[in-house]
Amino acid sequence: MRTTSVSSFYSPSLSRRTLTRRITPLKIKTNSTMTHHALAKKKTNFNTTTAALTMEEGSSENNNNNRRKTVLMTGMSALLSSFAGRKTNSQAAELKGQVKDCENCSNSNTSLREGDKEFLTTNSGLRYIDLREGDFAKVPKKGDVVVVDWVGYTAGYQAKKIESTRETDAPFTFRVGSGEAIPAFDEAVLNMGKGGIKRIEIAGELEEKLGYSRNPGERYNGIGPKPTTFGGLRALDFVLDNKTLKDFNRTLLFDVKLVAIRSST
Repeated sequence: MRTTSVSSFYSPSLSRRTLTRRITPLKIKTNSTMTHHALAKKKTNFNTTTAALTMEEGSSENNNNNRRKTVLMTGMSALLSSFAGRKTNSQAAELKGQVKDCENCSNSNTSLREGDKEFLTTNSGLRYIDLREGDFAKVPKKGDVVVVDWVGYTAGYQAKKIESTRETDAPFTFRVGSGEAIPAFDEAVLNMGKGGIKRIEIAGELEEKLGYSRNPGERYNGIGPKPTTFGGLRALDFVLDNKTLKDFNRTLLFDVKLVAIRSST
């Protein structure tokens, strides 16, 4: 499984952090080409042996024995060909089973390197790492308006950057708990102090629960953060809309910085 190392936009010291596996849709391929080559080689060897046996038959007094050898070789070749085909089918079935039953493919904790921090998991299934602790004397509550900087990646598919508000100079502002942000952002900021940075990972199988709607017409209907660039919008929509992708390919990763809190009182 190939990985891509991406430095945190907010903290260069976290450059060892490995962004979630760069996964492309898996395609199951049998070893049919290898099998054909193997069978062709066996056939060539068998023809050579048969020719040698035929020459012996013309010059030997044991014609009957040679005929028995030829018949025996033919039977063994057919048996080997059949066995090779069965082995290939068995391997293909095993690979298909691995893809179908991939329960941890969207979990970055399964591909940590030395020095990487491990994600913690909340009751909702959201995975997170506190990259920087903020001022816990200033923690938002439901109803407060917050301003956050964020950078996002399609972590489960080619690790493409969705957007970085530090580059677009367009922080995301929303009222906590009002449905203006995806549930993962609401949950993240409720446990952050001002100035804190949290890395969150939304597993592809929990996208509808914690992230964006799979229905394009409802996806950004008053809910953010919505990418402001064409490239970012296209990258996010692709992993959410492409029906050929597996759930783990839809895993998203965000770094969220709590910039400001505007109290509701």
